[in-house]
Amino acid sequence: MGSPASLGYISGALKHAFDVCYYPCLDTTRGRPFGVYIHGNGGTEGAERGITAITTGLGWVKAAGTVVVMGKPSKADVEACWELGATVAAQLMG
Repeated sequence: MGSPASLGYISGALKHAFDVCYYPCLDTTRGRPFGVYIHGNGGTEGAERGITAITTGLGWVKAAGTVVVMGKPSKADVEACWELGATVAAQLMG
C-alpha cells in the first residue's frame, strides 16, 4: 500500500480504507504479508507510525522495509517500489 504523508499522517483515502475494512478483515487476513511506500516532502514518520499501528492490530506481516520517497521520485525510488511490490507478490504466492 502507498500513501502520501499528509500533515504528518497517512492520506484520508488510506485511513478511510482501513476504517471500512478493519473489522471485516481482522480474522480473515491475519498473517498476510504487506508492503508500504510513503511519499512526502518531510515528516513521513507519523504516516509510518500510523500504518504500523493499524497493520499490527490486523496481524499483518511486513514483507520488506518501508520505501520512503522524498520530493520528486527518482529512478531509484521507482525501482525500490517495484522491488517492494515483487517481494510482496512472491510472499503471497508462497
